[in-house]
Amino acid sequence: MTTIQQIRENSPIILNISNMVTPQHVADAINFIGASPIMFDDIQEAEDLVNISNALVINMGSSNDADIAKSIAAGKYANQKGIPVVIDPVAIGASKLRQDNFAKVAKDVKFDAVRGNAGELAFLANIEWNAQGIDAGSGDGDLHEIAAAVAKKFNCLTLLSGVIDVISDGTKTIEVKNGHHYFAVNVGCGDMLDGILGVCLAVDNTLNSVVLASSILSIAGEIAGGITDNLPYSFLSTVFNTLYQLTDDEINEFQKLG
Repeated sequence: MTTIQQIRENSPIILNISNMVTPQHVADAINFIGASPIMFDDIQEAEDLVNISNALVINMGSSNDADIAKSIAAGKYANQKGIPVVIDPVAIGASKLRQDNFAKVAKDVKFDAVRGNAGELAFLANIEWNAQGIDAGSGDGDLHEIAAAVAKKFNCLTLLSGVIDVISDGTKTIEVKNGHHYFAVNVGCGDMLDGILGVCLAVDNTLNSVVLASSILSIAGEIAGGITDNLPYSFLSTVFNTLYQLTDDEINEFQKLG
């Protein structure tokens, strides 16, 4: 089973196609848990950067042609090399452009994991949900059913993030019940989770690693929230401090699974 100590010992290199809003947060989250981020911008580097990386994370928050082209190019190289690919279908229900772009990438790239909120994953699962842009929105669908349906559809692991994170491989489903409500008011925490997920899968491409990724950020938030009560902006910097210091003993102590 993957541990945060193994992450720090191996220091995997994580290649990221990020959106314009959160590249610094994502790079910091990866770096503070002991891995090495590369932020990828030019398609001409795709093969060279994949060759030195241990996982690829594709964030689809930017939907321009250049980002889609480099996502497909890097994804194909990652599949050829056999390293994990994580994709985040940001606000996929919000526009036909986002849906078409995701379909283009999904046609050519095999994903190892999809990470999204309930609204995003419900859209991929064809389950009715009232998504609100990048926010999860609301719906009557069963979160376990949604996570499992996406896992089966793409033959991958899924991480449905929210108040309770739901992780599935299509057969087995696990809940991580840690977290803090200040995650919801700090834009980009889901993108940070994408990066952490890439790190954990780079060390061990299994369902347990998805659970660990969820637990790392959720527990860091739980600890940080206790330190920065009523200070939502200070919360995020305290999350980074906590990620840097987090131990496997703390994960084992605080982790709440269901």
